[in-house]
Amino acid sequence: MENWIDQPITDPAVPRRDARRLTVALALLLGRTDPEPPRWVRRMFGFGGLCAAVSGAALGLTAVEAGRGSTGLIAMMAFLAGVLFVGVSLPNPAERLARQYAGRYVIPAELDEPALDLLARARRAVLDVTGSRVHRRGLLDAIANDVVLPERLWEIARLVRIHADLRAEQALALTEVITPELTAVLGPQQEALRRSVAAVTERVWELEAYASRVRSADSALRASELQQSNGTYLDLLAQTGDTEGMRALNAQADALTGILREAVAAGRTL
Repeated sequence: MENWIDQPITDPAVPRRDARRLTVALALLLGRTDPEPPRWVRRMFGFGGLCAAVSGAALGLTAVEAGRGSTGLIAMMAFLAGVLFVGVSLPNPAERLARQYAGRYVIPAELDEPALDLLARARRAVLDVTGSRVHRRGLLDAIANDVVLPERLWEIARLVRIHADLRAEQALALTEVITPELTAVLGPQQEALRRSVAAVTERVWELEAYASRVRSADSALRASELQQSNGTYLDLLAQTGDTEGMRALNAQADALTGILREAVAAGRTL
């Protein structure tokens, strides 16, 4: 099973190249066992390294002018050590990229269970649509699938992340002594959160309804391929004068065409 919960859901506005780099960067950061050094430690290394590098360079120039080989070697070592410390003080490329796009990606693994459940349902619906045969053959609305679906998935991911953060905040507040003042504040906040969750759930239902129609359209496409041999069956029925059977075959063809049209219309309503 694909370990999708470690794969970020990224804002579609992020350039594709950076989105791919961000996925790799976050995978590296999630798999890292050593914690990132505190900022003050990095600053200390950077300042110390800079001083060592400058001092080493100055001492080296002085040694060259004076013709002192041993002093020049010491100066070179000081310079290299300074460069090393400066390098340690700088954040690695993965950290820089993650900070650059902070707030524009959601890592499912960091969500709580209710948020993860909604996001998983939305993601599954999107994959069902984009992986369908009718989509690959260009029979659906390309704008709905290529533009709207990624935007909807990102919007749902962004909102459920806020929901998870607010639930954690409320759970922490409920560990304190419950007072009338606390209840007066938490009550409206909980109701606002409930309404927002209900609205996002409705959006997920819309995606699932669209995916259901697309699955029906896929079945209709398969059935329409089988209908290519309907001519043989119609000739067979005509030879026996079975007009009722001929009407049934023709009605089935019309119904399958209608199913495909409904799927296209559902995509456009998004």
